[in-house]
Amino acid sequence: MTIVLINGFFLGVLYGLLAVGLVVVYRVSRVITFAHGEIGMVGAFVFAALWLDDGRPLALAVAAGVGVSALLGAATELVVVRPLRTKSRISVMVATFGVSNLLLVFAVRRWSLRPRFMKPIITGGGVRVSGLTIRPIQFLTFGVSVFLLLALGLLIARSSFGLRLRATALDPIAAAEAGVNVNLVSLGSWALAGALAGLSAILVSSQVVFSVFFMTGLMLRALVAALLGGLTSITGAFGAGVALGVTEGYLGYQFLAPGVVELTLALIVLVVLALRPRGLLAAEY
Repeated sequence: MTIVLINGFFLGVLYGLLAVGLVVVYRVSRVITFAHGEIGMVGAFVFAALWLDDGRPLALAVAAGVGVSALLGAATELVVVRPLRTKSRISVMVATFGVSNLLLVFAVRRWSLRPRFMKPIITGGGVRVSGLTIRPIQFLTFGVSVFLLLALGLLIARSSFGLRLRATALDPIAAAEAGVNVNLVSLGSWALAGALAGLSAILVSSQVVFSVFFMTGLMLRALVAALLGGLTSITGAFGAGVALGVTEGYLGYQFLAPGVVELTLALIVLVVLALRPRGLLAAEY
């Protein structure tokens, strides 16, 4: 059981990190983006192409992968989301789903559907805990996630950009009248979310079957975590992601029948949203 819970914990860290990117976008644009996973997927494939195929330095490949995802996030805001700002939120969400499909089509044509081997960024013997070997990549993922969580908290709470982001999230019209460049803040938040998606995808790429669809299942869990966190709380979404991973691991251990985990998670979401529509830890701006 301990092995299952520890594995679930590290899996939940990934869910939480992906959920944080969804929250960053939602706080400013009030949109749940369905392109988040595919934006990260493209960044991860760019990273793999540079590092594994071309033999480029690891740091350069990571920077390029994260940068491509950030640019894709910014382009989505600029080309798709901004022109639809006056439309209904459903319209914008459907548009992001279209972006997701376009990125998938591009990835299939560029890299094919064939799964490929992805070498971990960091290797080693790992640490033995209760008969389970915790791999260095899991420690790295946890450390990077905690660092990013603290950095985002400081960025939003202490920086000028964070102040403008909070003002835009609270009331974009009032923020614009106060001199905040709402377009620039929105662009920056989508680029930041894209960068988070790219880094998350790179970290998880060696822990799953690496194909163009490797982010799809993860994003479903990340969306659940973001919803449980109220779609506005970064720490809430991350904590919900960790709890979700542990819960999934426990349920998978107790119930071997297929579909039980997914059904239980769906019921949890329905109950939480029925009792607390704003989520368990929704943030005040």
